[in-house]
Amino acid sequence: MQLFGLPNDMLGIILALVTSLLWNIAPIIQKEALAEMEEIDAKNPLKQTRKLFSKPRWVIGFVMALIGGLTYMFATQLAGIVVIQPLMNVGLIALVFFSNRRLGEKIDIPAGIGIVLMILTPVFIAFGGVTEPMMFTDFTGILLFSATMLIGIGLMAGGTSRIAILWAPITSLFQALASQFTQWFTLELFGAVDIIQGFINALLPLILLGVFTAIAAIYTVSIGLQRNPASRFNAITGTVSMFAVVLGGIMIFGQIITNIPFYAIGLVFGIVGVILLSKYQD
Repeated sequence: MQLFGLPNDMLGIILALVTSLLWNIAPIIQKEALAEMEEIDAKNPLKQTRKLFSKPRWVIGFVMALIGGLTYMFATQLAGIVVIQPLMNVGLIALVFFSNRRLGEKIDIPAGIGIVLMILTPVFIAFGGVTEPMMFTDFTGILLFSATMLIGIGLMAGGTSRIAILWAPITSLFQALASQFTQWFTLELFGAVDIIQGFINALLPLILLGVFTAIAAIYTVSIGLQRNPASRFNAITGTVSMFAVVLGGIMIFGQIITNIPFYAIGLVFGIVGVILLSKYQD
């Protein structure tokens, strides 16, 4: 598959950048709605979800996130999650800009450096030479990865009442689970002889990605955004998610980085950029 003469990996990177913009602008819109609500109660998710969907601005942000989910799905199919996930943080550039304009968060010199590093990140990732993901035949990898993520979530959940920023890594691990099941879904859907058989094969990962996406995109992200600055929350969420998803892509789908120096530079730039951006409003 080629569009405008571009190879699959470049198309995937373009779609990843679109996804990143959508996923980092949406929280700004949602946080404006969350600021008008009473504190969300983590003990009653169904009641709180109804309240969230009663806020038009929150719904607009949610729809943007859903559209980003579609572009993310195609991006992972074209280039694989090991390439795509590190690019998700590039949208923090938009997040910093709009959080400054709409939420009044200030940008200092470290934040400016972080933005430059985030701009350079996809350039090096693109030359990382990551192989395409392969459908697994052994469920050990995905079961082990899922168990690790869920255990991590469970360990952190108890501390959220004292440390509100823990909602960021919790959201990250739910996102990482959703990302792995999205990759599984796309491989099954597009890997079969016909689309009907592909959909049947992809039904289980579709259900699982729907569950974990809903938890992350509706529940934990809203609690986290309400209790933390949007820029800091998304920066930490993106960093932890990047590490978890890259690990899963290698462990589950056998992706290999053929040009480690370029990929490593891009990864380091992304990490340092996110750290600088996550600290700028403190």
